[in-house]
Amino acid sequence: MALKLRWWLHACFEIEAAGKKLVIDPHDGGSLGVGFTAPRVTADYVLVTHEHYDHNAVEKVSNESTIVVRERTGEFELGPFRVKGVRLPHDEFGGRIRGFVTAYRVEAEGISIVHLSDLGRMLEEEEVNEIGRVDVALVPAGGVYTLHPRQALDVAEALSARIVIPMHYWLPGMQLPLEPLDTLLRYAKKWRVVRLDSNTVELSREDIPEEKTIAVLAPPS
Repeated sequence: MALKLRWWLHACFEIEAAGKKLVIDPHDGGSLGVGFTAPRVTADYVLVTHEHYDHNAVEKVSNESTIVVRERTGEFELGPFRVKGVRLPHDEFGGRIRGFVTAYRVEAEGISIVHLSDLGRMLEEEEVNEIGRVDVALVPAGGVYTLHPRQALDVAEALSARIVIPMHYWLPGMQLPLEPLDTLLRYAKKWRVVRLDSNTVELSREDIPEEKTIAVLAPPS
């Protein structure tokens, strides 16, 4: 079976498998800037990587039956999703400036996806081992509040990811002073770049490419 991965802008992703929807880091739309809207989904499960305003708008994607998990580390299950949370610094100074985030590795339908949240520096060897090898890495590409875009690609390589999906970068109308996607792509000489015309990609085990690929999802229409 395949799973569906949807990008709802910024760091918000929806993973759909076995009829269940898991949303990571919902935002409220308006706090990002002019013309942005909240994710158009009601989640069965929500993961919050850290409590910054552009990552924790749980009320926008939940109802009374939604299960919400905030900054949880270790291994646990949410319906069809096997999840592992790993605590990482939000800055290059061991969390002393911006605190910590929880990166989530999510497995479903034979696919492993890691959401690296607002990772602030390169991963250390023990952190790479704790997360484990992944098929898909959702990496922050806008710098400023996170690691440099070049380092984001290096982290994806360290995790042996075959697919990188950029997130958390500047788009027209956004108030956050992030770098645009082109900054990351300048460092992607060793990667094949595929631009999709949708905010959704459907993945099965057979879809994982041998060649390292950056998949750029389109903003939701």
